[in-house]
Amino acid sequence: MRSFFVCILLVCVYAFAADSMFGNSGSAKGLVLGDGPSQRGAAALSPMFMEKAVDTNYVIGPGDFLDLMLEDKYLAVQVYPDGSVAVEECGSVNVGGKTFGEAQRLILDLVSKRYKREYCFVQLAALKKFRVNIMGAVAAVGQHVIDPQNRLTFFIRVIGGLLPNANQEDIQVIRGKDTIHVNYNEMTTNGNFENDVMLQQGDNIYVPFVPMGDNISMIFPGYRTSVAYRADRTLQDYFELAGANRMHNQGYKSVCIREPDKDPRWITLAEMKNTVVAPNTEVEFFIKELFVYLGGAVNYIGRYPYMPTWHAIDYITSGGVNTITGSWNQVKVWRGDKPKASRINVATDPILPGDFIEIPKSHYESFKDFTLFMASLLSVISSAFIIYVNYK
Repeated sequence: MRSFFVCILLVCVYAFAADSMFGNSGSAKGLVLGDGPSQRGAAALSPMFMEKAVDTNYVIGPGDFLDLMLEDKYLAVQVYPDGSVAVEECGSVNVGGKTFGEAQRLILDLVSKRYKREYCFVQLAALKKFRVNIMGAVAAVGQHVIDPQNRLTFFIRVIGGLLPNANQEDIQVIRGKDTIHVNYNEMTTNGNFENDVMLQQGDNIYVPFVPMGDNISMIFPGYRTSVAYRADRTLQDYFELAGANRMHNQGYKSVCIREPDKDPRWITLAEMKNTVVAPNTEVEFFIKELFVYLGGAVNYIGRYPYMPTWHAIDYITSGGVNTITGSWNQVKVWRGDKPKASRINVATDPILPGDFIEIPKSHYESFKDFTLFMASLLSVISSAFIIYVNYK
């Protein structure tokens, strides 16, 4: 009895093994879906989120899976690396580089030798993945595997984005013998989606660097980048090209412009659209409140919020002139880490954050104060002399 059960067990194991090895594996040319479950890889059949419906203009290539209905039989075939598909008992046909509509007709012509054409059907089951090569000013250069119907902007974002010194105005998509020039900044800033090309198998992408030399440095809190210089660009243009519109707005208060061989100057954000700068200029954006300090013969001494368009006369007026306020040519400004007093033109000379504006008393008031001081000093001396004489 024990031997009988052992034999039964061995027969079951053999039958299970035979079914696993041969029953559902299909042939080398195609998989018969009607006779058992498909053996296609799960990765190839993973669902995709397509931007739009895949129509007959989709280009067939290696890695695509096609489902074939041949009368009462279902087959799954894959496009081989040479672009061909093999159909069991019918032969093979090359569909690589053909549109889906063209591939359908070629396959139906092939299978019509054995099956009735009106009872045959071809459809896409899973789309191929392919490699795209990207070089230049990107975070991750090299080859990347992507899904079909991926656009350039999505691909760049997936691989980590562009480097700060990337020339976003001339990204080059090399497709065969043609080169497509894409203004990436125009898409991301102004929403010009027409330039957002759909990537294809065999595409090579090059992102140029901003050339060293003639450029504009844009300095933001915790971030610095550069933009290629062009004579007709304003600061607002450089601001947008630097991608600042996509960064968090931390509440910029003012803009400092440092042109070569010139003193720094300050402007408001509203003036950026009308401001043109020289090559190799540094433009820094400030978020902290800046102050100018006012002291001397005014009603209200202290600190005042920095206003880029104001001159010394504006701050003095805000402080309140009075009867002892000196003339404009007496005004001095203390500036720098080791302040030194310098006379300025109160109506035209620029005032920088951190400046101390000193407004002395008028000459008449200064002379009157000196006279009162001398009178007081003489009074003290004479009193001391009288006390000394009387004591002695």
